[in-house]
Amino acid sequence: MRNFDNETISIITAFENITGTEIRDCVYSETIYFLVNPGKIAMTIGKNGHNIKTAEKMLGKPIKVFEWSENSKELIKNMISKAKKIELKNGRAVVTISQEDRGAIIGRHGNNIKAIRELLTRNSDIKELKILP
Repeated sequence: MRNFDNETISIITAFENITGTEIRDCVYSETIYFLVNPGKIAMTIGKNGHNIKTAEKMLGKPIKVFEWSENSKELIKNMISKAKKIELKNGRAVVTISQEDRGAIIGRHGNNIKAIRELLTRNSDIKELKILP
């Protein structure tokens, strides 16, 4: 089990109470990113996104949820759904995306890609992630 600071524990607990789903990992900045166990994404989101909307109001930040996979390539695809190509070699992932999707994937001030990198290094054998247009 990973060690979380008190604020992260509070965020995870609140989200688990709203969604009824166990959270595998969490990182946050201006957005909160949760990693959930396989098969739990629909339950986490809720009907018509109800759980996410409720949690966003309660926690005061936008929320993104990704489904964990034991398979590193599948985990990357779950986090970067618009990836055109994913190459893995020796703990390094190179993901090719379209130029149009680059801004959304990287996020404001690089926050999305920083969170994705952190979740990947903590939950897979990927230690380096490179994004190519």
